[in-house]
Amino acid sequence: MKASKLLKIIQENLKDYPIDYLRNKATDDRYKDPLTKKLAKYNSTVYDEIYALEIKDDFEIKDAVIKNIQADIGFYFDRYASGDVETREFTKYISLYLALIAKKPLHPFSENKKDDVYYFDGDYFCKGRMKYIHDKKSLCRYCVCKNVGFSGLF
Repeated sequence: MKASKLLKIIQENLKDYPIDYLRNKATDDRYKDPLTKKLAKYNSTVYDEIYALEIKDDFEIKDAVIKNIQADIGFYFDRYASGDVETREFTKYISLYLALIAKKPLHPFSENKKDDVYYFDGDYFCKGRMKYIHDKKSLCRYCVCKNVGFSGLF
């Protein structure tokens, strides 16, 4: 499938998502967990990016990879959050965009090497990737992040 076609599918499937709820969550004092706020901000920014993007240099994405990501997200939600269809669908389309079109991490990142996911010298790195990539149906297999060696942990 062409990236431009996948982008249109993503845009169509996310258009009714209550994005203002997610934007507000990033600043709402009722949510105390800083990671929850960071994820809400990252995902709402990515949502805006999806609708602002026009793909000029189209490229091919293997249909099997798209189906595998969708199945792996389905597996995760069936196991840990069955019934949360809205979040599953949002996660599916945001993840497809990040992994296959934007080629950005699936998690929020910074330029601070002390953070778990960070950008440094043209590459993305994740401190947890080496551990979680072996989990059954792990989305780490699709993420652009590189593993952090032991020297990067200190």
